[in-house]
Amino acid sequence: MKFILSALQWAFFILAGSLVVPISVASSYGLEGADALEFVQRTFFVLGLAGILQAWLGHKLPIQEGPAGLWWGVMSLYAGLGIVLFGSHMETLRVMQYAFLLSGIISILLSVCGLINKLTQYFTPTVIGTYLFLLVAQLSGSFLKGMAGLGGGQKTIQGSILLLSICIIVASLLFMKVPRIGQYSVLFSMLAGWGLFALFGFSKPTPFVHNVIQLPHIFVFGLPRIEANMVITVLFVTLLLLTNMLASIRVVQQVLTQQNVPFEQNRFKQAGIVSGISQLLGGLFSTIGPVAISGSAGFIASSKINRRLPFLLGSALIVLMSIFPSVTAFFAAIPAAVGYAALFPVFSGMLGLAFKEFETVENKEPLFRIAGFSLFTGIGIMFIPAQAYTSLPPFLASFLSNGLVLGTVLAIVLDAVLSRKKQKHI
Repeated sequence: MKFILSALQWAFFILAGSLVVPISVASSYGLEGADALEFVQRTFFVLGLAGILQAWLGHKLPIQEGPAGLWWGVMSLYAGLGIVLFGSHMETLRVMQYAFLLSGIISILLSVCGLINKLTQYFTPTVIGTYLFLLVAQLSGSFLKGMAGLGGGQKTIQGSILLLSICIIVASLLFMKVPRIGQYSVLFSMLAGWGLFALFGFSKPTPFVHNVIQLPHIFVFGLPRIEANMVITVLFVTLLLLTNMLASIRVVQQVLTQQNVPFEQNRFKQAGIVSGISQLLGGLFSTIGPVAISGSAGFIASSKINRRLPFLLGSALIVLMSIFPSVTAFFAAIPAAVGYAALFPVFSGMLGLAFKEFETVENKEPLFRIAGFSLFTGIGIMFIPAQAYTSLPPFLASFLSNGLVLGTVLAIVLDAVLSRKKQKHI
């Protein structure tokens, strides 16, 4: 029973953290009805499969695979730009299939050549702590907007939805204090919140689905369309995705170490190769390339569900769910505010992990300088509207518009430079 509840909690955690992206992408490319639902199905199929492959053959850690925010940004950018460059939304989606396939090949080659192992040395406690701060800062806007009922064309705060979201947060905090069910607080608060929203008429109706079982199709939008001008963008995004993956692995390893859970060391090369395979799956099944989600560390820290088996079972449930359209449609009807509110305590708790990373740094003077510069820049970028980058080349726009990535890269560079200076003086 314990494993079943733990697996269900992982499944709901993956669902809540991954629903918004495929729905948003489908909408931006004009996919509606059955086409939009199939896009969501394929996304969850790839995410579940990628999670299983990583936990089994890659880094061998319980880390959720979610739609990569970088790819989300690129796809959102090309939703408008692609019509001019490639002629239509459908042609743009064919180009994106090519981009994911190319990213997978690049990721595998870079991992085989040993780049991953070289990158790991730059992920010091200073960098990881800064990364976690930036991650929470970036997510906080989405969480608060979601809990206030903003988005989907709604531009004013919905008082009733905000009040119900606060109730769910309070319920989640109370569940955490109950001895036997505390570790399943995400699951219970999400179910209770969903019921609460349904009671007050804020839940979405489940669309009718004809097919009982539907296996995901490959190259749904047609064969990949090769575009040479995408190579630089794909190479750049792939490097950043690998950086994001390494940060997620490091953060989860720190949490597992604090909880005295053993894990295999030095699996970065294998993780990079499996990450490449996951990108290939994203291109093959015409969906979004996945990436390791750092929020898994907050989930593990709060729930104490730190073993691989519940995660593998939860990911398998996601794959199984994706094969049944009616089940996918049912869970896709979860109000976004419910997911955000149920996960709010988990992600807010990641600030504590950042402080713990900073506490391990002996020399605080360079830490304050590096963190201050990186946080000031990264958080500042988050306030610049995405439209401001449309005049820049796509690969630069995807980098400069992402405060988390830009701030983390700055932290890596500054930490490496200051560390070298210190070593020279010694």
